[in-house]
Amino acid sequence: MTRSGPPIWLEFSRRAMACQFDILLHPNLPADGPEYAVQSLGLIDFLEQLLSVYIPTSDLSRLNQRALETEVDVSLPTLDLLRIALTIHQETNGAFDITAASLSDAWGFSSRAGKMPDENTIRDALDRVGSQFLLIDTAKSQVKFSRPISVNPGGIGKGYAIDQAAQLLLDHGVFEFAIHGGKSSVRAHGRQQLEQSNPGWKIAVRHPEQSERVLGSLILKNLALGTSGPANQFFYFRGKRYGHIIDPRTGWPAQGPLSVTVLHPSATWADALATALYVMGVDQAIQFCQSNPEVGMLALLPGERQGSIEVVTCNIDSTTWIPETL
Repeated sequence: MTRSGPPIWLEFSRRAMACQFDILLHPNLPADGPEYAVQSLGLIDFLEQLLSVYIPTSDLSRLNQRALETEVDVSLPTLDLLRIALTIHQETNGAFDITAASLSDAWGFSSRAGKMPDENTIRDALDRVGSQFLLIDTAKSQVKFSRPISVNPGGIGKGYAIDQAAQLLLDHGVFEFAIHGGKSSVRAHGRQQLEQSNPGWKIAVRHPEQSERVLGSLILKNLALGTSGPANQFFYFRGKRYGHIIDPRTGWPAQGPLSVTVLHPSATWADALATALYVMGVDQAIQFCQSNPEVGMLALLPGERQGSIEVVTCNIDSTTWIPETL
């Protein structure tokens, strides 16, 4: 996903969580908007210190080190993230699981060196997966594991950071902005152009494997977007392609569409649901959206002709999805 339209805004950038975060503002709306944009980026830095499993002193690193033996005190943001992750795990029947990192390790995707594991390796990794073994004591702000598992925020952390940054902006009267993290997670408020006829922020949807091809645009207004797909991480084994998005229920890479994009008021939910709906497959994903009208989905599938794309949408109307005219 990339933004489109003339660059008439102020842009503030910061690298965090292994990607670049950008905040786009209109000049003088309000005049102190830049100050709060910088504060929002600082908040993202702060959240990385709490949530990154690559920082030994982070909350999640301490959980992975100690939570099997004892209750571990965590910060309120960490507690909040874990509660949301557990809720999404339950609502998607396990298609999203914040404890699935052992599967990425088994398949070599954690080190970006995909490989075919044997059945015993997959079984051992599955034994260390399960958000149901994540015990959260909200009153005490403590977390414990009831089984050897580990947590990794890779499929939800960027969205959570974007939501917190967006809330800081809104709380200080900044109502016209867009934030993205790594371009696959976006939240936008207000309008890209200030004319009253402009409905929101125009986000270009590109072919997952041919980035120069624009397939259409999504219009975001007070909405977030998350995209999931294996275009950049995969390997072939005996002529079959295996992507990095692994079904935490089976331990095997999901054989889904080329990509799934989810629209939701929350970037946290959009991020996690993009992974979950990809894992579900298009038919089950449509059923999920039909039962959850706040969730919009745009899935890109290989078309019948080589190189063509089939677009499947659910809960997205014609004012939100605008296909490119040929």
